[in-house]
Amino acid sequence: MTALTVKDEPTPKTGKPFGLERAYDALIEMISYPFSHQQSLATLGIECPKGILLYGPPGVGKTFLVSSVANQYGAKLLVIHGPELYGPYVGESEEKLRLRFKQAQDLASDGSHPVILFIDEIDALTPRREQAQSHENRMVAQLLTLMDGTVKQGKFVVVGATNRPNAIDPALRRPGRFDREVHVDAPDTATRKNLLASQMRSMPLDPGLSLAFVDELATRTNGYVAADLTALCREATYHAIHQQAQQQRPIAVTMSSFQMAMAKIGPSMHRGYQVAVEKTNWDDVGGLAEVKKQLKQAVEWPLVYKSTFLRLGLKPPRGILMYGPPGCSKTTLVKVIASISGASFLSINGAQLYSPYVGDSEKVIRETFQRARASAPSIIFLDETEAIVGKRNLGQGGGSSGDSVQERVLSTLLNEMDGVETAENVLVIGATNRPDMLDAALLRPGRFDRLIYVPPPDVDARLDILKIHSRKTPVSDEVDLRVIAMLTEYYTGADLQNICREAAMMALRRDPDAEQVTMQDFEEALATIPPSITQDILDSYNDTTAATH
Repeated sequence: MTALTVKDEPTPKTGKPFGLERAYDALIEMISYPFSHQQSLATLGIECPKGILLYGPPGVGKTFLVSSVANQYGAKLLVIHGPELYGPYVGESEEKLRLRFKQAQDLASDGSHPVILFIDEIDALTPRREQAQSHENRMVAQLLTLMDGTVKQGKFVVVGATNRPNAIDPALRRPGRFDREVHVDAPDTATRKNLLASQMRSMPLDPGLSLAFVDELATRTNGYVAADLTALCREATYHAIHQQAQQQRPIAVTMSSFQMAMAKIGPSMHRGYQVAVEKTNWDDVGGLAEVKKQLKQAVEWPLVYKSTFLRLGLKPPRGILMYGPPGCSKTTLVKVIASISGASFLSINGAQLYSPYVGDSEKVIRETFQRARASAPSIIFLDETEAIVGKRNLGQGGGSSGDSVQERVLSTLLNEMDGVETAENVLVIGATNRPDMLDAALLRPGRFDRLIYVPPPDVDARLDILKIHSRKTPVSDEVDLRVIAMLTEYYTGADLQNICREAAMMALRRDPDAEQVTMQDFEEALATIPPSITQDILDSYNDTTAATH
């Protein structure tokens, strides 16, 4: 016997749930209007809606929203969890579903309370019939029949919830069945602040925490849904309890408690897509002042000066392509952006993209952009862009053959970046050392708006890089890093890092008990490691830069 939850006593009225106001209003309207405007609806001959479909990422509060509306308006709530209806015998599942509808209609028959029949995870109950098994097809047909024959309209509403709306049979998604579809969005910064403040009211916070702390935490938790924020606060409290047990002091949740919690609780929307990036800042990249300036303007300014952008009618760039010789800190610059921007960061590389199954690669692109849009502002990083999307092969008539996986991936990326579906607040950053291998359709405004050349470091930049990579190495006073910087023309940042590492290895080979790295060790390292680039390579990039401008 399947358990049935019935709630028929209204609880004290509360305010609208944070971040769910639009969906809350839609539900309240469908439940309350048939009661408050009964005479007007009858006079106008208007049929009351029968169903509403709530869809959105897992953990945003769809189930909580339905419970809140039922409590607020004093509605009787019947809950069906999709998979629980299936039985081992033919016809048993359909009979259980008919019984649920009959119970809901019986409760609505007295007309004193509205009744909500809530079907959670409805995609498990009614999948697309062309992809479903026979017993699932029968369940879909039964639900269609029951919703068409629903009586007591206006007093009995069916609410479905899912995080996979496209997996539901299309016959359900039409007026007369699920009349309305409401997207429950992931919380924005202001909503996350309210949710965190609400959770923290019952937490033993350290008196030293300021109000600005909640603002900072709300900014840093981009991509977190309501369930993630609840888990984050719970984990921070656990950490405070653990600290109290170790140090014998009163329980107090501190900033470090939340930092430890964030290391364990990540945004659930990004699982399988999020990348772990080491914490870096602009000072960890030597030189490249002009490149840093352009990246700050493209990434940080739209977030910091959002109101100014709106006032001036400015739109942030859709995409940025960084190109230059290998080892010149393109990927490192992206790591910095991921660390300090506060935006959701997702990455796509060729290894995870290509699959032996037709359509899988394009699906990865689409799903990544869907997650990025849901957790905007967000950044999508395409490393080694030329390996992911190269040039299309033109046939005799000048058209693309379109038969390779790479061409289909390119077509999908073009549509996602600048297609029919908008991708606002989603920035695509590409990095490549072969810009000549990219399709011209990518390199136009609206897709990769800015092309930024990342040159090899000059003398001052090489000095900065040497200082950065030798700051944890005990270097003797005789070592003159400026001299080494002048001797390393055509060396990239990766080459200079390798020189610092090799010099330390030379000191170890010379004396296992060596305490310092000498100038001789650096000279031997220079003799061992040649530069990665030549003048011919630089000339080819200069030609590309001149062509793009």
